[in-house]
Amino acid sequence: MRDGESLPLKFTASVPGELRFRDLVGSMVRAVCLRVERDAGCAGLEWRLMSAYNEAFNNIVEHAYAVTPGEVEVVLLVDDEEVVLRMIDHGAGFDFDDAGASDQVPALDSLSEGGMGLFIIRNAMSSVTYERRQDKNLLTMTKTLSECAAVSSATSHGDPRC
Repeated sequence: MRDGESLPLKFTASVPGELRFRDLVGSMVRAVCLRVERDAGCAGLEWRLMSAYNEAFNNIVEHAYAVTPGEVEVVLLVDDEEVVLRMIDHGAGFDFDDAGASDQVPALDSLSEGGMGLFIIRNAMSSVTYERRQDKNLLTMTKTLSECAAVSSATSHGDPRC
């Protein structure tokens, strides 16, 4: 972020766990990511975080709140080294380690329900953790900014992996 801004920065939003509210909070996530992309020279950050955010929000609505709707809390933390996107809900938990656990590109028909979304999240982010605390699901997705800088540099040199 720009000189003179106090880091880390924290942005929070809480909305009903319904798909119609996904883009409302997504606008906040997108705006912050675009600012970090510009200020930190971190190409691709917005695309990666928005992919992870949309998949996570969809999974919360479709799976955690499949029976009883509830709130989704989104927390976005930004500092000089990383962007952390934390999503919290009070819905049904799940076995995170078994769902979409592989880093290998799976056959589409081999994924369990929700597996493709978690595969996308894991591949868009530097690290992803899930905890069940009391009645809360906490999904923490982190993108290290130095990885974005490496991707940006590789992309500018024609590296097809980026």
